[in-house]
Amino acid sequence: MSRSLFERYYTILHGNTAVMLDTQYRMHKDICKFPSEEFYDGKLKTGVLQPSSVLRVNGRTMPLVFGHIEGETVRLVVKTAKGNNNSKANHRERDQVTRIAGMLVEKARVDQESIVVLSPYNAQVSEIKEELRKKKLDNITVTTVTKSQGSEWRYVILSTVCSVPRTEIVTEPGGTWMSKHVGFVGDPHQINVAITRAKEGLCIIGNQALLRLSTTWRHLLDHYTRNNAVADADKISVLSS
Repeated sequence: MSRSLFERYYTILHGNTAVMLDTQYRMHKDICKFPSEEFYDGKLKTGVLQPSSVLRVNGRTMPLVFGHIEGETVRLVVKTAKGNNNSKANHRERDQVTRIAGMLVEKARVDQESIVVLSPYNAQVSEIKEELRKKKLDNITVTTVTKSQGSEWRYVILSTVCSVPRTEIVTEPGGTWMSKHVGFVGDPHQINVAITRAKEGLCIIGNQALLRLSTTWRHLLDHYTRNNAVADADKISVLSS
């Protein structure tokens, strides 16, 4: 069940009649670079004119940024079409996400409809929607990573939610510990979907000390660090229009 039907189909045909479409027309090439290397053997090419991002970190304007924050994960009950479900939220991440979304609209003059906030958890989606509504930013799309598949926006802000105090992070966690504290946030398929929705700018908010325990997240954070794209979340800003 961990492999999608499409992935199984490709594996069966690989080397026979399967053909990879190797040119993407959505993302800035710098956003595309990591998923190309991590998931597509470096074969993914970019065939789109390069837009200019307004995201800023470390005094530079760039299309990808990671904002580190050590928030607290809380469990909430949310109503869904299937009934009440237990889910996770992170209020410090919620506040940073809505701050950055507000700056994109108010300082950089990005249309609300061109921005999406993604999270793996329904509770965080509900919390962020409510906060944006208070700020009169309710035309910004807020949805789960799963529901975003196949869509695209100029700017994507991703809230990873999961967080553990630095003193409680173990150096060699077992499967049970990872399942409890990282869960499907570390699923490579979820990560791939989340980081390939943006055209111009991708901003990820999360606890890098925890996320580094996931192999895929560690690779991503190493890539972002090499590009000077990692900073404390409150240091992320935008270029005024």
